[in-house]
Amino acid sequence: MPVENLFPSFLGVNGQDSNRLHAEATEAAQAAWKRTVAASERNEREADARRNTIKKHEEVSLHGCVFAKSCNLPDGVINHNNSGVFIPVEQLSDYGLWAVMGTGVAITTQGTPLQLVGESVAGSAIAQRLGGSLSLGLLEGSGVVGAGFLTGTVGMLIPNTSISPDSAFYKDDQYATLDAGRTRVRVNVKTLPDGAVNAYGYYTGGKTDWENVPVIKAAKNGDKFVADIGNGIGLTWIPAANPDGAPGIPALEGAPQLPPVWVYPPTAQSDTLLANPEHPPEFRDAIIWFPDSGIQPIYIVLSTQLEKNKAAGVEFEDKSYDRFSEEMEESAQQVTIKTESGTRTRLDMIGRDSNGDIACVECKASDTAPLTRNQKQAFPELEQSGGVIVGKGKPGFSGGTVLPPTRVDILRPK
Repeated sequence: MPVENLFPSFLGVNGQDSNRLHAEATEAAQAAWKRTVAASERNEREADARRNTIKKHEEVSLHGCVFAKSCNLPDGVINHNNSGVFIPVEQLSDYGLWAVMGTGVAITTQGTPLQLVGESVAGSAIAQRLGGSLSLGLLEGSGVVGAGFLTGTVGMLIPNTSISPDSAFYKDDQYATLDAGRTRVRVNVKTLPDGAVNAYGYYTGGKTDWENVPVIKAAKNGDKFVADIGNGIGLTWIPAANPDGAPGIPALEGAPQLPPVWVYPPTAQSDTLLANPEHPPEFRDAIIWFPDSGIQPIYIVLSTQLEKNKAAGVEFEDKSYDRFSEEMEESAQQVTIKTESGTRTRLDMIGRDSNGDIACVECKASDTAPLTRNQKQAFPELEQSGGVIVGKGKPGFSGGTVLPPTRVDILRPK
């Protein structure tokens, strides 16, 4: 019996095999698809390469080592990406722990302690981070030793390298290799004509002539470290006997309240928000490091504005005293008194006229220069209940002299 053909013929009317034609068409379609996929993959690889090139360029500008950067930026990123993005005004505390400190009295060769004018945290926390205290001193051989008294105001910044670690911060061992270090904020402190202290910062991103400051190595001197910060002035770090229990830094007596400290973008608009602003190339600032001390490097900016104000005040007082002394039978300058409550303050001028009446004068070198805290308390008390001269006094006004109730006249330039 013949075997049946189980596979029917698919020959078309023209005698061609339709199965074979279908297979060939499928193979052609698959080949075309593979070519499309390959082209797509090639295009994607080229696009990735372009994106990586752009990313690497951005990373060069956004990443790098710095002393201080905003904590509002991600780890490793030091710049605000300002491609169409507004650079914010930030608080200085976004860059680390900060303090503004002053000597209040003349800087000496032995060193004058720095006391707080304003700070981002309590003085005890600052002392603990410092592991001790800071002072300003006149360096030996300095030309300013014979130039009369100098007082100093400094701004200090310590980045949060331990509290908020960031891969962009310099490592401690890098400072030994640096003559200048990059920072994303620079600070200025200045004393205004009315005696108030002002502090502000500038963000340095995009300003290559702003971003670097000198790096100064403090020299070990006994148990202290001294850094020459220029103009014959040295910054001294004195370690605490017990760093964990370092005593707090005291407040500077009579210092006016410090306004909030902001960090501004390097723009013309920022300059309109500040009164007579100075810019980073003019700042007297540096990063100071203390080798093998256990204290992390600190940023310091020194103000000379206070020195100028003091000199102007002395000149005004001396001219005023010339006229005052001609009107008095007896007169003296810089006499310390104590009121009934025990408050002590110093009078710029005191005199006794031909009738035996006492006159007291306080000189202020500008129309808005404020009274100190002790003056605000002592002057009304002296007017109400009198006081007594303490210390050695001056000729005609020796220590122990009792003053009757006397009003203190405030003398300002006309």
